[in-house]
Amino acid sequence: MPKFEHYQNHCMRLFEQNKCLIINDLSSSLNCSSRSIQRILKKIGYYSSFTHNSKWYTLQTIPTFNTKGLWFYNNIGFSQHGNLKQTILYFVNKSSKGLTAKEIAEIISMPCHPVLNQMYKKEQVDRINTKSGFVYLSMDETKKERQTDQIVESKQYRLPSDADAVKILVELIKHPDYTLDELCLSLMEKGTICDRDAIERLLLRHDLGKKTPEPPKRFF
Repeated sequence: MPKFEHYQNHCMRLFEQNKCLIINDLSSSLNCSSRSIQRILKKIGYYSSFTHNSKWYTLQTIPTFNTKGLWFYNNIGFSQHGNLKQTILYFVNKSSKGLTAKEIAEIISMPCHPVLNQMYKKEQVDRINTKSGFVYLSMDETKKERQTDQIVESKQYRLPSDADAVKILVELIKHPDYTLDELCLSLMEKGTICDRDAIERLLLRHDLGKKTPEPPKRFF
């Protein structure tokens, strides 16, 4: 039997006994390098965990995925959708009205606030502030528009009236360098009083908000 095939069969037997293993354990048991283990796993077909920093591995033939495409073994999670970020993206894009961090955590059975913040800063997901907290949205403009419309219809957040929206957009055209707070103050001085969050949501709704890591926010 060729040496590679011998290692391959040994590897499969190890997974039959343990279901999930890390590279170091496989390398030690098979007495070969990590690179060789990767080659063997690629040949057999494998999943890496979306939990535990992707350090756990299982063979493609082992998981019985649930209807969400997830499988857990001893609190180790595997996903048909890829790693943690790819899995989050899948569920956010699939959602009809976006997902809160709590809702995502319930789906994937692990907290994900830090990862969501990273994804938002890298513009991998968008978000809006609602009565339920931040709701994370798709970066695909068509999907995001549908999700936002659903949120508005569910009354999770308020937008300015059509008349006030016109005044806000006109003021922003006149003063494109205004921060959000400056825009609110200018509108108030002219008799248009709107909730600050409602104005921000309007700008985000029309894709006019520029993301900045720290307040105040500027637009355009």
